[in-house]
Amino acid sequence: MKICLDAGHYGKYNQSPCNKAYWESDFAWKFHLLLKAELEQYGIEVITTRPKQAGDLALTSRGKKAAGCDLFLSLHSNAIGSTPSATDYPLACCCVSGKCDVLGLQLAQTVERVMETSQKARIIKKKNTAGNGDWYSVLYGAAQVGVPGILLEHSFHTNARATNWLLDDANLAKLAAEEAKTIAAYYGLPKPPQTPPAEQPAAPLPEGAFLI
Repeated sequence: MKICLDAGHYGKYNQSPCNKAYWESDFAWKFHLLLKAELEQYGIEVITTRPKQAGDLALTSRGKKAAGCDLFLSLHSNAIGSTPSATDYPLACCCVSGKCDVLGLQLAQTVERVMETSQKARIIKKKNTAGNGDWYSVLYGAAQVGVPGILLEHSFHTNARATNWLLDDANLAKLAAEEAKTIAAYYGLPKPPQTPPAEQPAAPLPEGAFLI
């Protein structure tokens, strides 16, 4: 099993209009590394579309990085224009082939449950203007190399509550664990048992000491 993770955007991109501490690019970069670590605990091979946050790569090229993978997953937060909004739901933008509809909805529902969003999770599929592929360029690129893809929006960074939640590292760690669990369950992958720590030998008794 091999998954390609894509951190949406690079550098400092898409600052929240209601929380200046939040940047979509920062969230996506931090979160994709957390998710990578969680997925690897299930024995999944995980690659990423680029080695560092500052490096740019064309959208279609990012999707094509998934060649040889079973799934392409691009991580984002959504926005309603450039002003604060109460909109608060997770969205899975799924490849138009339909191969990711079930997993996409399951992931969006996982985000809804963990983030406790005020609105229900949903999925969409959108074709490009030519009608011959995906509208989202990263998904189009993944499809070009035969890999089904999902662009997962973790609620809206135009929503203050959502940004506050996503800025909390403990929240992100929990969300990464639950998304990895959802993906592993979909593919029928059990989590490998944790190796118990080796027992330390007992310290020798001092000379002349007695056991009671």
